Amino acid sequence: MLRRSAVLAPVLGLLLTGCAALEAPAPAPSPAAAAEPALRSLPVPEDAAESRLEPACPPADPAQPVTADGLNTAFAEMNLPYWKQSDVGTTAVLEDGRVVWVWGDTVRGREVRPRMADNSILVSSGTCVSQVLTPDEGPIVPETPEEFSLWPLSALRLDPRPGDAADVTDVIVVYFSRVQRGISNFDFEERGTTVATLTVGASGVPVLTELRELTPDLPDVGSVHWGAASALDGDTVYLYGTRNTGEALVYGRELYVARLPLDAVADGTAMEFWDGTSWQPEESRAIPILDAVDGSSQRLSVDLVDGTWVAFSKLGGDFSDTAAVWTSENPSGPFTAEPLLSVPFGWETGVISYMPLAHPDIPTEPGQMIVHYSRNITDFAQLFRQPELGIPRFAQVPRP
Repeated sequence: MLRRSAVLAPVLGLLLTGCAALEAPAPAPSPAAAAEPALRSLPVPEDAAESRLEPACPPADPAQPVTADGLNTAFAEMNLPYWKQSDVGTTAVLEDGRVVWVWGDTVRGREVRPRMADNSILVSSGTCVSQVLTPDEGPIVPETPEEFSLWPLSALRLDPRPGDAADVTDVIVVYFSRVQRGISNFDFEERGTTVATLTVGASGVPVLTELRELTPDLPDVGSVHWGAASALDGDTVYLYGTRNTGEALVYGRELYVARLPLDAVADGTAMEFWDGTSWQPEESRAIPILDAVDGSSQRLSVDLVDGTWVAFSKLGGDFSDTAAVWTSENPSGPFTAEPLLSVPFGWETGVISYMPLAHPDIPTEPGQMIVHYSRNITDFAQLFRQPELGIPRFAQVPRP
């Protein structure tokens, strides 16, 4: 995944093969600890409930569909000091029609320090966009105790649960990748998945309330990274994971699927994995439902759209120039791919385009579906000077 903007050719090759070498920050665990890793619940900042939205936006108007042109204009014209550019942008649509956008590394205004935060959240109402700001105006989800950054993977909107405050209208579950950064802007290593839960109450602000590890710390570039996409069907959550095979000149990722009961959406011990014939508890028996050659990007979207399972990503990985939709009658496939949108990688231009995601829950024009793709600048210094060159781009494609 092209997570950092300062990309050089040799380093880019390392990222694509998953070979960026980093030292773990702590000694290797004992064999006993490695056999039974603890999945921790992590502390939430004490002042998280004091988070706020700026600026204020009017209520969403369901009679006014959102269009790609409207979103492109809104993102080009908005003036938020703590959000100038970012990537990922996974979404959840709230009960009142507002859209929560969860972003990764976020460039902020020249007057803000630090200039980049690990993650951020925007909330849009039509084409009015607000930013969630914590009391310290830092990332929404803080670093882990080991100083690993948390980058968003996918998000779900759930109904209030037993035990939530009486005014809670929405629960947002976001799967984050725990990332160990290296000594330069280019090096990183994904080490597992953490689940953040946010609730929306009377204030209308998404507030971080829970943090829990879904998978243990596993600095293995050949492992499956769970939460790359997630989808809800009734009382079951389907989690998709991508895997880098390490094959030369293969830039797509294998795709796997697991499932969780809705009441255990952050409990990794409750995961069941698809082995080709059944759901069972052993991850080692999971098989890919898409191969790497014609596989997806490292992150993708998967949604249940009008009874059809719909995946959206680059066909063959982020180095390809085409975004595709994969459809299936079942969450485990088989999936059939259809190229839909030209998204040139753009290395030769200095502005790269990658990681397309679909947003079928955002109401738009009949027969259409909102999608977007991330953009970044290969010159990291230029990104800070001109972040507007790397804002995401929106498009509309036929709704499957």
